[in-house]
Amino acid sequence: MGQLMPYLFYLIMKTLPFYIVDVFAEQKYQGNQLAVFEHDGSISTETMQAMAKEINFAETTFINTKTSTTQGYDVRIFTTEQEIPFAGHPTLGTAFVIREQIIQKPANQVILNLGVGKIPVDFVGDKLWMQQINPIFGKDYPVEELAEILGIALEDMLYEFPILEVSTGLAFLIIPVKKLSALQTMKPNAEKMIAFLLKYHLHKTNHPSGKSMNFFVFTNETYSAKNQLNGRMFLIEDGKLIEDSATGSANGCLLSYVLKTNFLKADSVQISVEQGYEIPRPSILYHDGKKISEIEFSIRIGGKVQWVSKGEWIL
Repeated sequence: MGQLMPYLFYLIMKTLPFYIVDVFAEQKYQGNQLAVFEHDGSISTETMQAMAKEINFAETTFINTKTSTTQGYDVRIFTTEQEIPFAGHPTLGTAFVIREQIIQKPANQVILNLGVGKIPVDFVGDKLWMQQINPIFGKDYPVEELAEILGIALEDMLYEFPILEVSTGLAFLIIPVKKLSALQTMKPNAEKMIAFLLKYHLHKTNHPSGKSMNFFVFTNETYSAKNQLNGRMFLIEDGKLIEDSATGSANGCLLSYVLKTNFLKADSVQISVEQGYEIPRPSILYHDGKKISEIEFSIRIGGKVQWVSKGEWIL
């Protein structure tokens, strides 16, 4: 009987299926890690937040299989700190899991119901593509302050283009610099970054959204000649400076910025962008965008997803 007890205990435990994938990854163990859970709506927001903190990835998602239909899958996204309405790699990674584990048959598109609304994800060959919402552009910010925060010389900043606030569901400061070497050697200062956010009312404590602004720095110098831009994304979370390895939401804002400012001297662009090389978690994000008018844009971000593991989570 004693030997049966652990087995019987396992049978009566409540568990949730979960999956781990690498997103924007050309190969396994690259890109950005994502944990995806299936649930029936019976777990609380507080439990989801605790699970996301336990996993400790940039984001963790939860698919409500009870309320979802083929017209849209209800998905919630959590960082280690809070729930967010949209994020790029969780959108692609979750759509991948839905098709492979829930639908379990070929599908050209999966629609996610997120905090920002319905986001369609298309499957094209070995890539997944998401159509992001139309960007919102905010104001620009002083070059000198950002250079000091990033720990790089003023002459490394690309003065010809603005440091501009952009959002396609999550807001980022898009910051252009001249050289790859500036990206490689920059050492952002967490205290100065927090002070900047507080000064301009961009911190979660004084911004209406309750979320802090993130920082995406990029250059048109790349590691590989196959790619056109290279970027790094920094954020403050749980009071600490964190670098993200592959940020689909930030790249949607970058693509919007490129089109808005005519950075690549084209109203339509199809490019690939490097991110995460310095962590190192090499990632490639594919951009397909078009400027339709001064206020209307088509913003699509794509990438590859790799299986890592699956299992059961004990509640």
